[in-house]
Amino acid sequence: MPRPRIQAGEVGAVQITKLAGGRVRARARMRDDAGDLRQLKVTADTEEDARAELQRAAASLTSGGAGALTGSSTLAEAADAWLVHANGRADSGSLAHSTLESYESAVRLILKPVCGAVTLDQLTVGRCDRIVQSIMRDGSVSRARKARAVLGLICGYAVRDDAIPRNPVRDVQRLPMPEKKTSALTAEQVAAIRDLMHAWRATGGSGPRPNYRALVDGMAIMLGTSARVGECIGLRRKDVDMTTSPPTVLVDGTIVSTKKQGLHRKDAPKRARQRRRIALPAVAAAAVRNRLVLAGPGDEAYLFPTKTGRPMSVSNYERLLRTFVDDNAQALTDLGVNVDEFTTHVYRRTTATFVERAAGITLASRLLGHANEQITRASYVVSAVEVDPITIDILDEILGS
Repeated sequence: MPRPRIQAGEVGAVQITKLAGGRVRARARMRDDAGDLRQLKVTADTEEDARAELQRAAASLTSGGAGALTGSSTLAEAADAWLVHANGRADSGSLAHSTLESYESAVRLILKPVCGAVTLDQLTVGRCDRIVQSIMRDGSVSRARKARAVLGLICGYAVRDDAIPRNPVRDVQRLPMPEKKTSALTAEQVAAIRDLMHAWRATGGSGPRPNYRALVDGMAIMLGTSARVGECIGLRRKDVDMTTSPPTVLVDGTIVSTKKQGLHRKDAPKRARQRRRIALPAVAAAAVRNRLVLAGPGDEAYLFPTKTGRPMSVSNYERLLRTFVDDNAQALTDLGVNVDEFTTHVYRRTTATFVERAAGITLASRLLGHANEQITRASYVVSAVEVDPITIDILDEILGS
């Protein structure tokens, strides 16, 4: 009777030979993924070590075999293994370090304290759903959404490592969307806020007022370009062209701060595909000219520099804005501004709303750098309550009097 054929990735019978000096040699044949037979031979101090070394040698020649994780691995162990993989992606540039740090904090602060001891083979759809729901009940919707996303990534990694057959998080019920913010500024409010910022320096208050100019110019640039705050303060001399008509600005980077890299400019916006060159309206062009006067020499000089020439951090800019808002809370409220929602993000929402109402959602989406118009409509454009009265003419013509 012929011997059974060795399958791809399978190791045949192992031959153990005692060598002089007490060493042990293990030999075997295996068939690699291409179907070719390979002769394996290793030596070690003991038979157990020789067999283990032979299996490692065989594993290097095939895509089969067991992964590092098994069904009995805990979620904490799977998370740690996944983070090692994610860290490698960050080092290679395929994952932002800021994103990696967000993953690490979600694992450390949310998932491990709640379900770190649960084994992978216990993670059914129902159990994952109950875990996410408990996080939402005891925390918040945003915390639960982050936990669901990271838990799904961990389970996806476990599937690829053959620890579990499928990702149970895929069928967990969808969480409610965060309540949409509806604050957007009017042109009159923008002008009044600009006056308040100019007056803030002279009237006193608790904040670092000497840099009020950064607030005025930053608001004009963010409103005129839809740039995020990190993209705005990450602008350099080389990114603006004031010789064209109209002047333009290239949004192709943002200021970020991570534990590993510190404060630095990432050479891409929030998403690499969001690189865009934008024509500057007059108010934004005037603000850019103001910043060019304050910037240092050289193409790499930042338009919003610190005293040492480094870029201002996002946290410092937002702290400056919060101080202004706190010192002028009553005046802003009198203008009809929602103080609780007055962050740099309201500028981007305002720009999206202005452009959508004047020229439609497609142009607004392109200006913001979105790949999907639904993102613009769902998160940025504030829908008008009043319906365009042109509907009267349309319906009168069809229905008659």
